[in-house]
Amino acid sequence: MGLPVIASRVGGLPWIIKDGENGFLVEPRNPRDIAEKITLLLTNDNLRLFMSKRNIEEARKYSWEKIVEKLEKVYMHITSRNHNSGEGKI
Repeated sequence: MGLPVIASRVGGLPWIIKDGENGFLVEPRNPRDIAEKITLLLTNDNLRLFMSKRNIEEARKYSWEKIVEKLEKVYMHITSRNHNSGEGKI
């Protein structure tokens, strides 16, 4: 949706959310930190638009078209490797 994200710094979220670029990471169980980040996004149009744009760009990397392209490359690599080594022959 292209919206800035505010997420807790837990699990795999720090791999997805780049703090200050496409959203904010906050410490778990810290409502003050969350409130500050929400206020910052509500009062800073430029920051909100910047993060929104970054999320739209990032989401394009995960479109079905891109996923299919990546899977095709993996399958082509595997099948060409097996074919060249003589594996997979009956």
